[in-house]
Amino acid sequence: VVNIIWWMQMLAAIGLGATHLNRCPVQPYIPIYLIVLGANGIISLIFTYITKIKNDGAIHALSLACMTFLHIFSFAWLIAGSVWVYAVYPPNYSGTDRFCHKTTYLFAFVITTLLWAAVSFLFICGGCCMLLTCCTTLVARQRLIPSRYSFYGATGEPAAGEV
Repeated sequence: VVNIIWWMQMLAAIGLGATHLNRCPVQPYIPIYLIVLGANGIISLIFTYITKIKNDGAIHALSLACMTFLHIFSFAWLIAGSVWVYAVYPPNYSGTDRFCHKTTYLFAFVITTLLWAAVSFLFICGGCCMLLTCCTTLVARQRLIPSRYSFYGATGEPAAGEV
């Protein structure tokens, strides 16, 4: 379901950006941002499908390399798009000759905000997993690595036969 919604959003981004390419005089890069964002998202999804289908070989390695490049580019493009979209906030739709088409700008604003929310969520989840891993490692270290005052095989309890 999420995959289908993502496809629809990327196609809508391309469509809105292409339709209103010259209708954003206050920031002409916003429609271009939407077109590139949509195309990059679709190409990334295609490479994801190729990677899932081809699990080994040169095609798999090439797909992973392309996906890595596309994800780095997506993050940089998100930063650039954020500068373009948030720089003209709050919108003023009274003079349509000076500002962006309302639907185009609102779509760019919402999609950019949702992408930042997703990136933030992933960083928070990654940080929690890293913290959990560190805590688990510290607890396991205390149990698995003996202190310098003990030796392997020694226990703190007396032997069973001693009185």
